[in-house]
Amino acid sequence: MFSRLIYLFALVILAYGDQTSENSIQSINNPDIEIKNCTFGELCIGAINSSSVHFYSVEYSFDPTMAIRVITNMTYAIEQESPLLIVVRQIRGVISWTLPYTFSNGMIYSSASRILCLQNEINRTRPHMSRVFIEISTSNVDLIDYSIQLENITEFLLETGVSQQFSVSPTMPFYYKFTFPPDIEHVFIDVRSPDQLCTIVSVQSFDCPVYDISEIGTRQGHYQTMASIASFNVYASEFPKRNTFLLVFLVQPTDTDCLNDQEQTFIQPAGVIDIQRQKNATVTLHPPANYNFLYIAIFTTIGLFLMIYFVAFTIMCRNPDIYDQLGPDQLPLLEDIIEREIAERQSHQRGYQTFAEEEAVESTAENEIEQSGGAIAVIDASDVGFVTVSDLCVKNYDYSKQKFRIYPQTMLTVAIFYSLPVIQLVLQYQLTIDQSGNEDMCYFNFLCIRQFAMLTAFNSVFSNIGYCALGLLFLIIVYRRDMAYARFLSKYPAIGRDFGIPQHFGLFYAMGIGLFMEGVMSACYHICPSKQNFQFDTSFMFIIAVLNIIKIYQTRHPDINPHSAGSFSFLAAIIFITVIGVYYDEQWFWIAYATIHILTCLAFTGKIYYMGRLKVTFRVHIHLYRLVKENGIFSRPRYLNRMAILIPTNCLNIAFALYGAIIQPESFPNHLLFVFLGNLAIYLLYYILMKIIHREVFTRFSILFLLSATLSWSSSLYFFYQQVKSYEVQPAISRMRNRPCIILNTYDVHDIWHILSSFSLFFSFLTLLTLDDGIRKRKRKDLAAF
Repeated sequence: MFSRLIYLFALVILAYGDQTSENSIQSINNPDIEIKNCTFGELCIGAINSSSVHFYSVEYSFDPTMAIRVITNMTYAIEQESPLLIVVRQIRGVISWTLPYTFSNGMIYSSASRILCLQNEINRTRPHMSRVFIEISTSNVDLIDYSIQLENITEFLLETGVSQQFSVSPTMPFYYKFTFPPDIEHVFIDVRSPDQLCTIVSVQSFDCPVYDISEIGTRQGHYQTMASIASFNVYASEFPKRNTFLLVFLVQPTDTDCLNDQEQTFIQPAGVIDIQRQKNATVTLHPPANYNFLYIAIFTTIGLFLMIYFVAFTIMCRNPDIYDQLGPDQLPLLEDIIEREIAERQSHQRGYQTFAEEEAVESTAENEIEQSGGAIAVIDASDVGFVTVSDLCVKNYDYSKQKFRIYPQTMLTVAIFYSLPVIQLVLQYQLTIDQSGNEDMCYFNFLCIRQFAMLTAFNSVFSNIGYCALGLLFLIIVYRRDMAYARFLSKYPAIGRDFGIPQHFGLFYAMGIGLFMEGVMSACYHICPSKQNFQFDTSFMFIIAVLNIIKIYQTRHPDINPHSAGSFSFLAAIIFITVIGVYYDEQWFWIAYATIHILTCLAFTGKIYYMGRLKVTFRVHIHLYRLVKENGIFSRPRYLNRMAILIPTNCLNIAFALYGAIIQPESFPNHLLFVFLGNLAIYLLYYILMKIIHREVFTRFSILFLLSATLSWSSSLYFFYQQVKSYEVQPAISRMRNRPCIILNTYDVHDIWHILSSFSLFFSFLTLLTLDDGIRKRKRKDLAAF
């Protein structure tokens, strides 16, 4: 009996539930329409569920200088199953949103507002009375309290030179309108904020709908992510239809898009509502009068380098090359100089040994060393107590000359095949920026970008002209010296064999090509600076540094130098490691790099100390064991001057390697570049110091070039360390480092670095070219090899 009562009760409950569900579905499908009264500026309150739809018709006075904002609020409860749907109809368009306003990361807001689009008005140019229709509905069975309000935005229009302050939040986007006056073709927009909430700033055409929603607001017009600074150059030609644009601001629900890759952002869990993320900012439009200096800067820069050319050609015309002035009357030769000259000329006419014979001699010498029981066939010091240049200059001059001539040929081949795809790639980057509007792709100094032709940052590209101009000038100077030395050798081959440093110009030609290509590749990089193409800016800097080191070593070791194929293979490996360091900047990479760095330094130490006689192979440990066995571990160094430079150089390189492994600097390419430049600086300093110790004479030009290089490097490095951007952080963080132009309202500190560093490299090259001019009259057997 009791079980039957329970069964009947269950049937009643089910029947009631079915009736309730049926009534709910019917109320959703056929809600009652309620007409509500609300006036403009009034806070209108209501409560609604699925049984009704509330309809408002609000009249307002339209003014083209103002905008209308619709503000909506609701009382949110977590048990609510369905949101409110707000639909706002204008005469020519519709916008809608839901309450609560929910983001993909789970953040919930119980209030939201939108600005009505002016383009949806019947008459957009004259004041008139207009009307907006607002519909509020929900599928929720329980009542939901809400409120709506319409208000005027009086500060809606932007003017040049006038700052506007505003507030914006994730659910309360904001935008301004600007119309270009007839006499203004472009403006510069500068946005500043005291906080760092991640915000999307976009420049859109004056059309409806306005894309001010987080999901689609970042894909319209020109847009940037902003932490505390955003800036745009906007041109009237981009908006030919109405000559008007909208500047839209929208705060992101989280700061993920603006934080560094290594940082973490706090993602709010679902159900957390009304997180305070209100951003206060100021926007200013600057008139184009500030940017008319671009043409002045272009012609001033060109004029500067034309003046350098004029001074250089004037000096070359008035001062013949030193080898055009050098003759037997200036040298203490023996009395039979004429007979020796004749003999040398006859020998020259018969020709020198073939290159194959030279290679055979080298190969035979190496085989003899291997077959002998000794560890290494060392070069003994001469009667003067040190190894001389004459001891290391026994190969045929023409053979060595052709060997070094391969360097510029290889350099030119590498430059052509490296630069062509790079130019194509960066121009495609520029087209992508123009088409997509995504200004986060490239790391510009947005406070100092001057657009010209199709280039967004023409000033940063054009400032590299110094590398190209001075690279060509250096090639002309080297060619002049090369021809003068060739004429000298043709007249006095015996003097050329016995006096001064043997001159080989192949590496100088390669250095000049490298300087020119550094300008080309740096310009390519600055078309769209980013992490992906940073290697374009540094590749030829690595090549220049290595060629300078080789050239200094080759000066006193003419017979002991790497072939161009080996040198450029080494450089290819360096660039490959640089690319890995850009993309895998992690602990394991820095440890591996430090290990390779130290081992490579030890291998080069052995090669340099034994002047190429130590073969770095898998049997190198056997050679080292024989050395220790023959000489003892605590024996006196055979070459003290070489040991004096190798010990501090190895300490410096070990310090570089450990610093990288422990500190892990922000930019691996910059770190590696400073490793090469540091080694080059210490080697050049050692070379100059050894010249002073051996009382070798410096010419006035070599001293002038050395002082000029030192001064220009000091000033250029000052500007280099004044960072205005960084691809190692997110674009919004990088823009916080942006700085205004400092010269002619066109060049920033990094552009000044380009110009000054081109002079630094140029004077450094001239220093190497003229450094040993003062010893051209000294016998080669008296010149120390260091």
